[in-house]
Amino acid sequence: MTRLNNAQKVELFKSFFTGLDNVYGTYDLETGKVRQVKEAVTDEVILAHLKGAQPFGVYLLTGDTTKALAVDFDIDELALPIAFTAGAKRYGMFSYIERSKSKGFHVWLFFEEPVEAKKARVVAKKILNDMGKPDTEIFPKQDRLDGLSYGNFINAPLFAKSVAKGKTVFVEPGEPVKACDDQWELLQRIQRIPAIRLDAIIQSCNLKIESSQPKETTNKNSPAIDSTFGLPPCATKILAEGVTFDQRVCTFRLAVGLKKAGLPLDITLAVLKTWSQKNRPKEGKTIITDKEIEGQAGYAYQNDYKGCGCEEPVIAQFCDKNCPLARNKNGE
Repeated sequence: MTRLNNAQKVELFKSFFTGLDNVYGTYDLETGKVRQVKEAVTDEVILAHLKGAQPFGVYLLTGDTTKALAVDFDIDELALPIAFTAGAKRYGMFSYIERSKSKGFHVWLFFEEPVEAKKARVVAKKILNDMGKPDTEIFPKQDRLDGLSYGNFINAPLFAKSVAKGKTVFVEPGEPVKACDDQWELLQRIQRIPAIRLDAIIQSCNLKIESSQPKETTNKNSPAIDSTFGLPPCATKILAEGVTFDQRVCTFRLAVGLKKAGLPLDITLAVLKTWSQKNRPKEGKTIITDKEIEGQAGYAYQNDYKGCGCEEPVIAQFCDKNCPLARNKNGE
C-alpha cells in the first residue's frame, strides 16, 4: 500500500478513534496522573499523540451512539483477547487486539456507521458471558450520556513513545504473539462491522437491550464454571497454568476442545503456541515445539474426536470435582 504522510495518518486515525470532539483525556508522562482536557480535538492533538508528545484518550460515546467499542483485559493473559476475537468471529464480526500501554490488552471493534451503544455493548457482553468473563470492562462504559458528564475516555493506540516499547500497538490477526510490522497498513485493511450485524446477533441470541443489564443467573443446583472458550474446568486450568509432563497429550486434547468451541485452526494454533511457554517440563525435557503443536492440532482438526481425555493422567490432575463431566463419571 501507499506510504502515508502525516496528514493522511491523522485522517485515518480519526476515522477509527473518534467520539466527542470537544474534550479528550490524557496523562502526565512523568507521573502518570490522568486528566481531562476540555478543548477541541484538533489534528494537532492527534499528531502530538502519534509523535509521542502528548497522549490522547478518546471519549467514544456521542449521545447514545459510538463508532468503536473496546474491551479491556487488564491482565497479561493473551488467551483472553484471543478468546474474545474468536467469539466475535463466530458471530460474523472482525475484532483487533492491541497491547495496552501498561499491561494487558484491548480488543477493538469498529463499525461502518455510528451504532447505538447499548446494542454494541450488549453484544460484547454476550461474548464475554460465553467466555465466562462477564465482569470485563467495556468502553464506552455507558449506553448513553446523561448530559452531566462526558463518560469515560480510553487511551488511544499508537502513542509513539509507547509504540517504541512494543505497547499501544496492534498484533498480527493471524499471529497475535507478534506485533504487526506496519500498523498503518493494518488500519487500512481493518474490516468494519455494519449496524445490521448487531441487530442480527441481538435477534438470533434473544438479547435484551435495556440500559441496565442484569447479570445472568445460573441454576443454584448447577456448578458455576469460569471457563475461557467454554472449555471444561480442567482444560481452562491447563491453559492458565501450563503442565509439567505429557505436553503432546495436552496439546491434542486442548485442540479437540477448542475445535468443539468453534475456533478455526489458525486461532487454536496461536492459543496453543502462547500456552506452551507456560509449560515447565520435568527431567530436563524441552517445551513442545511449534512444529509439534501444529502436528497435534492438525490431527485433532482432521478427525472427529470429541472426548475430553478425562482418563489421561495429565488431564486428571487438573480435574475439578464440580465439573459436570466429573460428577457424571462419579455417578452423581
